[in-house]
Amino acid sequence: MGKINIMRGKNIWLFLSITAIILLLVSLPLTGCKKDTSTDKEAATSTEGETTSAQEESSSAGEELKFEGKELLVSGSTTLLPFAEPAAAAFMEKFGGSITVNGGGSGVGVSECINGINDIGNASRQAKDGEKEEAAAVGIELIEVTVAYDGISVIVSKNVNVSELTTRQLSDIFRCEITNWSEVGGDDAEIVLASRDSNSGTYEYFLEHVVQMGKSEKDNDFSPMALALQSNADVVNTVTDNDNAIGYIGLGYLKEALDKSANAITVDGIDPSVETVQNGTYPISRGLYNYYRKGDLSGMGQSYIDFLLSDEGQQLALDAGFVPLNK
Repeated sequence: MGKINIMRGKNIWLFLSITAIILLLVSLPLTGCKKDTSTDKEAATSTEGETTSAQEESSSAGEELKFEGKELLVSGSTTLLPFAEPAAAAFMEKFGGSITVNGGGSGVGVSECINGINDIGNASRQAKDGEKEEAAAVGIELIEVTVAYDGISVIVSKNVNVSELTTRQLSDIFRCEITNWSEVGGDDAEIVLASRDSNSGTYEYFLEHVVQMGKSEKDNDFSPMALALQSNADVVNTVTDNDNAIGYIGLGYLKEALDKSANAITVDGIDPSVETVQNGTYPISRGLYNYYRKGDLSGMGQSYIDFLLSDEGQQLALDAGFVPLNK
């Protein structure tokens, strides 16, 4: 009997030990899974929050800098540079991307547009029929967008004591029909002519509307004695660095010329200003244009033109001395 009781005690002890081990083994994985699940859930929640935040930041940055890594080439009219350059800088700061703005003259801007060199051509005159025909011959249609208005200011050296001229007198001066300042009320001194080269839209406009008297005297041309200068800045420097000179520049360059002691000429009794160009009283005014190839303007190019036409862009035009489209 004693032996049997001992065996029963051992069996009971063995049974209890095995039961305890089983319970321990079962309870440990359950506790571990619960802890891991909680940790994973917390980690997932944290990661999801970080992802959402990153997406929001990325989306916000994308709206502000959606053209990062993209490029745009704008070239042509030097008249438009005081508007195009700050507008490009403001656009890049707001939307990203890289915009290169080059001069060269309106003829260069239109030609490079036709030949696929630039994305947008700046011009201070409308494309000529010959340029449109050249474009059509290679299957290109030029799209024109008016981005601002401009007046052409006539300036003279600080020693010239003439303050007002008529369009007729200007035509005669730049054709060398009038060669001395005394013929228009000034001192006895030979007139020095500062003009633009033939690639310039300002040259084209002044030729047609002043020298040719609104195309009514189509045989008229600039005198060969007139200096053919590449930019508005060159005209300003020539007039301000010499005595007895006269030249013509875009309205956007007038302040620079006055700061350098040039004098502005009143034309037909009207002073050149934003107000007189806007109300149509100043006799030498025109549109300023962007040209691009139909069907070949990138999203960045379209956004750049939209920016020029926006309130912010038009304010930049006004700040540069041009006349905004909306009165």
